[in-house]
Amino acid sequence: MIKRYCYTIVLLLIAFCGCRQKFLPPVIATNSNYLVVEGIINSSSTDSTFIKLSRTVPLNNVTSIKAETSAQISIESDANTTYPLKELKTIGTYAAAPLNLNKSAKYRLRIITADRKTYLSDFVPVKEAPAIDSLGYMTPVNGLQLYVNAHDATNNTRYYRYEYVETWQFISAFSASFIVSGTDIVPRSQSQRVDVCWGNDASSDVILATTSNLTQDVLFQTPITTVPAISEKLGIEYSILVKQYALTKEAFDFWQNLKKNTEQLGSIFDAQPSTVNGNIHNATNSSEPVFGYISAGTVQQKRIFVHNTSLPASWGSDRSVYSKCLADTVYPLSDPRQLRNVDPKNYVYADYFFGKNPSWLPIYPAYNSLGVLIGYTGSSRFCTDCTLRGTNKQPAFWQ
Repeated sequence: MIKRYCYTIVLLLIAFCGCRQKFLPPVIATNSNYLVVEGIINSSSTDSTFIKLSRTVPLNNVTSIKAETSAQISIESDANTTYPLKELKTIGTYAAAPLNLNKSAKYRLRIITADRKTYLSDFVPVKEAPAIDSLGYMTPVNGLQLYVNAHDATNNTRYYRYEYVETWQFISAFSASFIVSGTDIVPRSQSQRVDVCWGNDASSDVILATTSNLTQDVLFQTPITTVPAISEKLGIEYSILVKQYALTKEAFDFWQNLKKNTEQLGSIFDAQPSTVNGNIHNATNSSEPVFGYISAGTVQQKRIFVHNTSLPASWGSDRSVYSKCLADTVYPLSDPRQLRNVDPKNYVYADYFFGKNPSWLPIYPAYNSLGVLIGYTGSSRFCTDCTLRGTNKQPAFWQ
């Protein structure tokens, strides 16, 4: 009986493997072109309001973001005051200077697109976010776990949302200490250095917290993000700026539903996809989907720095992005007779590598056995110029 059972299983496995075919589902290419609205109405007297407009694109579209430009946007209060926004040089982004809004009024967004369609958000109250008490971190084996502590002594906030911006210092695989100036190769000045840079990244996940089931409106060690232990971000110095928003119950439900639909799908135990309804509508066609939720209020923020010396010694060791970086020596002298201890087959002149080929940068000089300069060791620009992955301008906040 057991033998027969095993034989049947083997036949089924062979049939399954033999009949398996690759299935490529058709790409959803519906040109929906729905409006997407991002941002909040900032009621502060010191912070500006930024609203970003874009359109949805088909999944097979090469461009992932389609900015909505040349729109007219204004903020309206239920007391009939209006505040216009202007489009910035970054198309699709609109801004207003600090507004210092009346905290007892309600506000909405009015959008008139270039094709003269009008969109209105619902009137929403102003929610002032309490201050962030502190940022902190823990260092379990999997990486740097960052958290926030906050509270509202009046017990009026209850619903919170967070965003963050990361900044970290990193170095290139090789330091290109020289630069081509005309037909000469000269040392770089301090301002020309491209071996030390700063990278940036912003949060993409929906980060929420609530104290609605607690007696006191207190958040303790609420997780913000985790940086993998070997990440390059932790190689020298890492900083994170955390922004805290106060939400209404309706706004919290929107963001929670969005989180479930975008981040918590994939297994049979996860929530099933559902409609994410925002509070923005086409003024004349209520059936048209519009994506986004407009809130009004203040934003609190706090920054923390973490230096590599305060972390385990093996952390921040991932330099795999430079794993294929190699250095080689080129010999720029035009007269091969001046070269000593150099195989003639290696004669490659500077006017090609360092003059006409900007993808190759000189690192340091090479000398023969008599101490005579005979060439320069160089490497590819990707391996020597960190500005291809960041900026060599130190941020004003860096310490």
